[in-house]
Amino acid sequence: MKIFTAVLATETNTFSPICIDSRAFEASLYAPPGSHPETPTLCSAPITVGRRVAKEKNWQLVEGTAAWADPAGLINRETYETLRDEILDQLRAATPVDGVVLGLHGAMVAAGYDDPEGDFLTRIRAIVGKDVLICAELDPHSHLTAKRLAAADFFVAFKEFPHTDFVEQAETLWHLAGE
Repeated sequence: MKIFTAVLATETNTFSPICIDSRAFEASLYAPPGSHPETPTLCSAPITVGRRVAKEKNWQLVEGTAAWADPAGLINRETYETLRDEILDQLRAATPVDGVVLGLHGAMVAAGYDDPEGDFLTRIRAIVGKDVLICAELDPHSHLTAKRLAAADFFVAFKEFPHTDFVEQAETLWHLAGE
């Protein structure tokens, strides 16, 4: 099996005047392929857990960019589109794949996009087709829009607050993806 994995995540407070730009991602987590940390973080756990699962099952894992910004206001449009397109280009280069496993947050809003995760997932579905598995790990207070539900096969959310179970839930995500 060949699985593509990536992270694009932040938590948006639409009332915050602090805009999220590329510097915010660079200050928190911006890791292109080959530079992902070994230690799992809140939204990057699907990548680190995926490495272990792929090794155990002898699957091919293709790692895309991991990008996380600390919570703030809207993501500026250029930053969202640049990160989205970077990951989509990596996915295109990896195809064909048997699955896509993502680390998202689920409460992201970008300038010009009320539902950027829905946009991202819809574009992923258009690339991989209807028969390829798409799943993601989410924060428990994510927005589950019709667009997201139509594009992805399933989601797994953290259960604990504070979020101490992100590794365990990433393991659940990968377990379900492998069934």
